[in-house]
Amino acid sequence: MTREIEVPIPSDSCGIQRSRIIKIVGVILTLPIWSFFVWRNIFIHPHKPRFTLQDVTLYNFNVTVDPSSLSSAFQATIWSRNPNAWFGLYYNTMGVYATYENQQVTSRTEINTTYQGHKSEDLWTVLVAGTSVPVAPQIGAALNQNWGNGVVVIMIKLDGHVRWKLGSLAKGGNHITVLCPAYITFGPNSTGISLGNNASKYQLFHNCDVNLSK
Repeated sequence: MTREIEVPIPSDSCGIQRSRIIKIVGVILTLPIWSFFVWRNIFIHPHKPRFTLQDVTLYNFNVTVDPSSLSSAFQATIWSRNPNAWFGLYYNTMGVYATYENQQVTSRTEINTTYQGHKSEDLWTVLVAGTSVPVAPQIGAALNQNWGNGVVVIMIKLDGHVRWKLGSLAKGGNHITVLCPAYITFGPNSTGISLGNNASKYQLFHNCDVNLSK
């Protein structure tokens, strides 16, 4: 007489459980790496702000050759934008002034500490001026020649410090330098719009060069 013995089939629950454990461990191991790259791309490398020199109103521009000096007064309208979706910006100790051939030719006008929110835009109107500012003889000669030729390129420069704000956390600051070229034309070919009292407004809309450093 033959006896049949049923052998129980091993349950696969152990294998399923082991597979789940492996997946969980994999997620745990990859999560810090993924978090690091997100933190690195968002927190360490926010995008620098953008600036555009919209217009310049010229109130005074007088070149003296001997001794070499320049008297000038400009009102600059500067558009700024924070392109970051996660970061706000604090502009600290920001100053605006004009330069010619890398030499400062006006006094520095300070801008009050300003906060710029995510994807926000601001319009700054700043007056810079200088009276009988001495310039190097070779710069004075070049300035006088360009003035006589009907076009002078003045650089409107901003510099100061910027801090990044993520939620309630403010990240350490960077030094910011913004260079905005202003092409000022004179004489019969001038592109300026007369405002009376020897004032002329120049519509420019030139993008500015923005540099960040530690």
